[in-house]
Amino acid sequence: MRGGPRGGDAIDAAVSERDAVGFVAVSRGSDPTSRYLTGRDFDCDLVFVRVAGETHLRVPSTVEPPSLPVASVRVDDRPPGKAAAAVLAEHGASDGTVLAPRTVPHDAALHLESAGYDLASTPAVADARAVKDDAERDAIEAVQRAATRGVGRAAAILSAATVEEADDADSDREGNGGDGDDGEPALSWDGAPLSTERLRRQVNATLAVEGVDSAGATTVRAGTRSGENEPVELRPGEPIVVSVGPRGPTGYRGALARTFVVDPDGGWERRAHVACDAARKVSLVEADPGDDAGFLGSELRAETAAFGFSMADEVTRDVGGGIGLAAREDPPLDGDRELVAGNVLRVRSAVTHADHGRVELTDVLVVGEDGPRLVGDAPAGLDPSRW
Repeated sequence: MRGGPRGGDAIDAAVSERDAVGFVAVSRGSDPTSRYLTGRDFDCDLVFVRVAGETHLRVPSTVEPPSLPVASVRVDDRPPGKAAAAVLAEHGASDGTVLAPRTVPHDAALHLESAGYDLASTPAVADARAVKDDAERDAIEAVQRAATRGVGRAAAILSAATVEEADDADSDREGNGGDGDDGEPALSWDGAPLSTERLRRQVNATLAVEGVDSAGATTVRAGTRSGENEPVELRPGEPIVVSVGPRGPTGYRGALARTFVVDPDGGWERRAHVACDAARKVSLVEADPGDDAGFLGSELRAETAAFGFSMADEVTRDVGGGIGLAAREDPPLDGDRELVAGNVLRVRSAVTHADHGRVELTDVLVVGEDGPRLVGDAPAGLDPSRW
């Protein structure tokens, strides 16, 4: 299933406003911007030209040119800038100002300028991508439902896990290839030690069944032992952060992170979780249309810090931003950008401590005409049995 092309109206408006003759974008390999503009993936160099309200694509001869009813597609092995200049000239734009994203490759810019065009940067496509239409929001919500089921699988496994004391755990490790040398109680599930990698694979299997791609974004973090470089066995009493960022069949992304504790003894992780949950709720107050995105970001950090955590050393700086065809899009939650209806945001609150580990809550939020709402109904508590 493919999404439709988008951004043409925004490009045409920018061209008209700047009295330009056209718009050029060049993507190299798979790129969210080209997917947004064309409605499909191009795993090759792609030249996108918008001139006189029409779209023209140029692809190398190494690929079969697709048939797209919304664009003229031809093979052109010339350098992208020369191919774009030829399209512009062919359609009556022999000189003048050409708009392009600020990421246009340097060599393409030089070729366009040598052909007599003045190049000017425009945020038109990035701004258009920041405001999702109904179909885009539906796609993100579908991915977020899959993300909820993926994290729910982790919760079910952790809820069913048993605590094996050191002697029993060592014996299990010896029979399952574990190190068995730390003398700490460990979690066991389905007759074998439960590790960060084993849990991650179960989550990814669920995402696959739900029809989404894990996109290499699934992580399981165990206490102070992140488990990112190699698997570590999970232990009772430590915070376990399960984070997913799946991609749906139309390319749109989701984001969800939850923290679980099996057999907790209270303390730091509970206070950290209360702080993160309070920050999460702030997003439902400070994300109305017209609100400042940077202020929302600062409030997420400030609310987390209000529970006694260091803004400099413990509270995460990355509190999120726009999400869509990429995990990170406009608007960022800093600077002075104004939120508008249709923005879809990844909102994150997290606290990290060298001696205790990490607690994190991440959700997707839609800025609607009537105010903000979180996508999905994923529980936020520490107890996996209450999922």
